[in-house]
Amino acid sequence: MKPFRNRVPSLVWTIIVALFLGGAEGIHLVSLESLSRFPVFQDGIQAVAGQRYFLNDVWHWPLLDTKFLFAPKGASVAMTDSTPLLLLLLKPFVPLLPVGFVPYRLWLIFCFVMQAVSAVLALAAAGERRVLALISGAVMALSMPFFLGRIIHFSLMGQFLILLAFAFYFSLVHGKKWALILTPFFLGICLLIHPILMLLAFGTIASSFLTLLWMRRKEWRAVACTCAGSAALIFVISKMLGYFHYTQGAGGYGLFSMNFLSPVWPMHSDLLRHFPALHYGLQTQSFEGYVYLGGGLLALLICDLVFCRQRLLNAAKRHAGLSFFLSLMTLYAISNTGYAGPYKLWHISLMPPLADIFRSSGRCFWPVGYGLLIAAIRSSCAFSRPIRSGALVLCALLQFLDTRSLRAQARDLWNADFPVTPDTLVLTGLITASRQVDVYPVSGCGLDLYGPDADRIMTVFRLSAEHGRSINTFYLSRTPKGLLCDHEMPPTEQQPGTLEVYVGGFQPAQGRRCQNVSGMKICPSR
Repeated sequence: MKPFRNRVPSLVWTIIVALFLGGAEGIHLVSLESLSRFPVFQDGIQAVAGQRYFLNDVWHWPLLDTKFLFAPKGASVAMTDSTPLLLLLLKPFVPLLPVGFVPYRLWLIFCFVMQAVSAVLALAAAGERRVLALISGAVMALSMPFFLGRIIHFSLMGQFLILLAFAFYFSLVHGKKWALILTPFFLGICLLIHPILMLLAFGTIASSFLTLLWMRRKEWRAVACTCAGSAALIFVISKMLGYFHYTQGAGGYGLFSMNFLSPVWPMHSDLLRHFPALHYGLQTQSFEGYVYLGGGLLALLICDLVFCRQRLLNAAKRHAGLSFFLSLMTLYAISNTGYAGPYKLWHISLMPPLADIFRSSGRCFWPVGYGLLIAAIRSSCAFSRPIRSGALVLCALLQFLDTRSLRAQARDLWNADFPVTPDTLVLTGLITASRQVDVYPVSGCGLDLYGPDADRIMTVFRLSAEHGRSINTFYLSRTPKGLLCDHEMPPTEQQPGTLEVYVGGFQPAQGRRCQNVSGMKICPSR
């Protein structure tokens, strides 16, 4: 009992330090000046509009639907990446919330806090007991470049779920009963934050089954049952929330992939800013495939490889199931069309399983990055005490300094506001005078959300959501099944109270009274 008493206080104090570090970074980067203001970028508008519509609507079935989107049929806010778990928890308390409240800023700060805490928990579950190592892991996780670079995708900032999945993995391998019980509920929570994070967490946890099987330990049966139960629960939740009402994928596997050099090439690096830029074979790899590990983590990994690579190899063999899963994720991230810089390494016409879901396959490297973080810190215990303490502090500091520009960009992004122009004032007045906004063509039937009219379209979406006006289309991550473009044309007679907006050269129906506003044809009803 005595070792346990000695261990608990140090872990508790380390978690308190992690809470402070995560909260300080989150509050510094994400302004809490206004909890109703919309972000200025496309994916932020999409997510916050979904939050605003859902919280202002009554309950529907499926539970995540709101009739304000794709009116009058409705659409799911899961397809607007609006963090469904947060909305389901807050919706019963809407009468107590300020008018226009949206929770995304508080969510982002929570993600920073949990990123640090989850790194500590993952390392502790892996057997780490050194306070300095745990705190260094929290700092390095908070400074992971592909974490900071994802701040425009609210739900995907929940990468702490991957770190928690590592904590579950190590706990299952060590035979902890609580992990068997909580795994299905944890994965259900992951699903309600983002399906991609759920699948990555599921794979990390399920690899404990392979590790136990490799060790020939009988506990693999219990883990297999837990994984099967988790899959059943995920299916039920997906059905209840209407996830199956939308197409599985939008194509793009092999396009939004990871470049082979991305983890080690210092893109957005402050320490190595004079390093030549990486020339990509596919330009889409520069964002979705951005998985730079950071100068501090790379330095620690190099030290480990030089001085204690046998320890790393032994750990890889001991956790064979996890090693297999992370290797598979690396190949999946590179995709069936592999590039090293501008050079094509291979092209395989075969599409792997779940390619429609993991179309942005570069994200599959995230568990690998966090796995390398855990491995690098754990292996550092092979150094002598003064050397390992100095190395951990130095590498954590290098990781923090290497990501200064990413933090500065995030802070500038969250302090930015929309310019008020004569066109937006006119458009605001027309939208507030209407009951519903109809945009033509609709999304999935010719509306170009990435072309020259993208900013204008997103302005219409934002103003409609800000003023609580339902809209006949929206920017969704997946297209609704059964969408018939022939049925999504302007009616012969314009409906009273409807404001019709025509973009991209689409011409108004006859009999409309229209005006040009910011390159769009705006037609209020008579």
